[in-house]
Amino acid sequence: MPQTHTAPNGASADERRTTADERVYAAIHAAVQEHRLEPGVKLKEVELTELFQVSRTSVRTALHRLAHKGLLQLAPNRGATVAKPSAEDCRQILEARWAIEAMVVEILARAHDAATVKVLRAHARAQEKAFKAGDLAEGHRLAIAFHRLLAERCGNRVLAQMLDDLLSRMPLVILTHGARRLTGPATHADHTDIVEAIADGDPELARRVLARHLHALRDALDLAAATAPPKTLKQMLQR
Repeated sequence: MPQTHTAPNGASADERRTTADERVYAAIHAAVQEHRLEPGVKLKEVELTELFQVSRTSVRTALHRLAHKGLLQLAPNRGATVAKPSAEDCRQILEARWAIEAMVVEILARAHDAATVKVLRAHARAQEKAFKAGDLAEGHRLAIAFHRLLAERCGNRVLAQMLDDLLSRMPLVILTHGARRLTGPATHADHTDIVEAIADGDPELARRVLARHLHALRDALDLAAATAPPKTLKQMLQR
């Protein structure tokens, strides 16, 4: 049987590499989610290796994982850059969110489980408290977390993972297309209405409120430039 080489600290080489991969992955993922890494920023392997004190193998593994989730773009001989979703990417992400999340709220509303409703109401209250206290960063963090919580509580791990991947890309959508962030009260009102529709066992109402919520988000994005048809050479040359 092959032997596992153990490092001086008691962890195997594979375990240490995995830990290093996770550390780089988690740091970059968090920076994207918190709007600290903007679309188009180049990530150099050498800098990341020095910054995290890990091997280039660990850095590359983390970068490939992030690219697989749509957060980075990898190009031969050009390295990694933070993804810059096109207007069409944004439309497709929002369409996918609607398809998945509409199913999530329908499942929750049909179950209208009392324990789930209690958890969702507590989360909505925490979000409202953050916005009222003027802590917009925490309020918006909780707003995104609310959607992940919906998926987690519906009991379908596949839906939860798919929605998590889409939500992870939302900061890049917002930063790239200059969304005017929805106000705290508006966001909280929609979330509260979704929770109460679930509590009432009304899947149709839950879907309608979710549709309103996602339409408001779409309308806050500046996608106009990409919706215009490309100009012909004649149009570009004529005054």
